[in-house]
Amino acid sequence: MDSMPVYFFHLKHSESIDEDLKGISFDTLDDARSNASDTLRDLVAENLRAAQHIDISGIEITDPSGSVVAMVSLEDAVLSRLTSEK
Repeated sequence: MDSMPVYFFHLKHSESIDEDLKGISFDTLDDARSNASDTLRDLVAENLRAAQHIDISGIEITDPSGSVVAMVSLEDAVLSRLTSEK
């Protein structure tokens, strides 16, 4: 039985990156992208509810070697949700 790939979500801010040191397993990269979009929308909602400045530009998804395999921008995360609700 093959194990699922592990992906790391590095949260990008305007001047820094919060690195994910644990990672999480997903069946596919598309599943990881979808989860990253959900995560971004949740973080923005939390910041809005707390009336905090939103200093998040996206999530950089890497594989265990550190290679960037995908980038989900805040704009992409919000727009993907809006277009899927039409």
